[in-house]
Amino acid sequence: MEGQSGEERRERPNIIFRILQGSLMALFHATRIMFYVFPPSVMYAIFRGIAAALLLARPGMRRRLEARIAEALPEMGDARKISAVARGACASAFVPMLDVFTLGREGERYMRELCVEGEEHLDRAAALGKGIILVGAHLGAVAIAHAVMARRGRPYTPITYNPADTPVPRYVEALQYYAGLLGCDPEEPAFLAGKDIIHRVIEHLKKGKWIGLTFDVPGTGVVQLFGKPAAVASGWAHFSYDTGAPVVPLALLRGKHPCDNLLTFQPPVFSDATAERKEEVARIMGETIAAVEKLIRQAPEQWMGWFGLPAWQKQAQEILGKAPSR
Repeated sequence: MEGQSGEERRERPNIIFRILQGSLMALFHATRIMFYVFPPSVMYAIFRGIAAALLLARPGMRRRLEARIAEALPEMGDARKISAVARGACASAFVPMLDVFTLGREGERYMRELCVEGEEHLDRAAALGKGIILVGAHLGAVAIAHAVMARRGRPYTPITYNPADTPVPRYVEALQYYAGLLGCDPEEPAFLAGKDIIHRVIEHLKKGKWIGLTFDVPGTGVVQLFGKPAAVASGWAHFSYDTGAPVVPLALLRGKHPCDNLLTFQPPVFSDATAERKEEVARIMGETIAAVEKLIRQAPEQWMGWFGLPAWQKQAQEILGKAPSR
C-alpha cells in the first residue's frame, strides 16, 4: 500500500498472528476450565455453534469452501449436505483441543467405548519387523491418536511441527504438551521437524520402532488428491524406501458422541528397495494417499485440509510446469 514502508507492511501480519495466538491461548485455557463444569457433549456443541456463526459471518469464505467441497465430492450432490461438511470443516480447526480434554477427563470411558477396525493390517505390518510408518491426515481426533495408541499398548512417535516454526507457537506448544501427558512412547515422545530429523527417524525405524505423521502439509511430492494433482509432504515415503518400513494408513474418526470414536487402519503399503527410488516413492505415496482419501470420504466434515487444498493444487501445477488455473 502507498504510504507504508516495507517494515510497516511486515509488521501487520505479525500483529495479526499475535492477536490470533492470544485469542487461541485464551480460548484454550477457558475451555480447559469449562471442562470441569460442562460435559464434553456440551463443549462440542458450543464449538460447532461458533464455527457455524463464523461461516455465516464470512459468506465469501463459506461460498468458496462449499464450492471446493462440491467439486471434490460430486457424489454428495445435496447442497445441505455440502453446507454441513463446510460447517464441520470450520469446526475442525478448533475441536482438537476438545479431543485432548475429553480424553483427559473421560479416559477410561473413551477407551472402553472406542471401536477399532482393521487392526489385522497393523499386525501384518508389524510382523515384518522393520518398524511401521503410520500415515494419516489432519482428520478427526488427530491430536490424540498417538495417546490412544499408547493406551492400547502400541505406542508410536509422532513427527510434529516445531512450535517455533508456526505462526502461533505458544498455542501449538500448549496443545502438544497436554496431548503428550495423555500417553506417548516413553522412550521417544515426539520428533520435532527440523534439520536433524532424517537421521533420527531412520535410526528409530531401523530399531523396529514406529513413527506417525500427517501427509496433508505443504511439500513437493505431487499426488492425485480428490481428482487433481496436489503437492504434499513426501519425506515419509523416502523413509519407507530407505528402511523397508511398511506404511499403514490410519484415522481416529469422531462418532456421534464424544467417546463414540473409531480407530481404523487400512492395508499396509510395502516398499521395494530394488525398484528405482523416484518411481517407488511415487507409488508408495499414491497408494497411501488414496487409502487416506477413502478415510477422509468417510467423514469429510472432520478434515481440516479443505482449507489448504487450493494451495497444494496450485503448488502442484507450478511443479508440473503448468499455469495455475483461475
